[in-house]
Amino acid sequence: MNQNRYGKIGGLLVMVLCLCAGCAAGQGEKDELSNLAEIRIYTAEDGKLIQTITDEEQLYQYSQSALLGDSNIEERQGELEEALKGAKDQYELVSYKYPAARFGDKELEEVITLTLYEDSNIVKMTVADESIKSFSLPEEFLTFYYEVSEEDMTFYRSLAEDILE
Repeated sequence: MNQNRYGKIGGLLVMVLCLCAGCAAGQGEKDELSNLAEIRIYTAEDGKLIQTITDEEQLYQYSQSALLGDSNIEERQGELEEALKGAKDQYELVSYKYPAARFGDKELEEVITLTLYEDSNIVKMTVADESIKSFSLPEEFLTFYYEVSEEDMTFYRSLAEDILE
């Protein structure tokens, strides 16, 4: 069942990742960066907001991470999810983008939540249901697991831990 579920949504995921990263035909890298507005970092234990990132350089580095560009994620979903059993959540990084409409509601839109775990390089990514405008999907189809590099994990944790020190 799980393998079949992940296989059916592979194409959808590529589309969602492009939407989440702010991709649009004919727009340059600068426009993609300008769509990512901020990252809010919460402690996973109590949901306390500990940091809001709005620095362009950090937003750019976040948007360029290998995680957000990986289109080959289907094979190991079950294995990675199983590896997290018993792992303790550490931080949640929630990214927000500017709304597509130039007029009217200017409230930021949630795009992706990355959950980091203590002593693990596995990240859970949950795509916000609101970021898919044309139809609704259950959360199980919007959640994916990744094993990230030490470099990316160090960066993700540094966003939260710089303020805590």
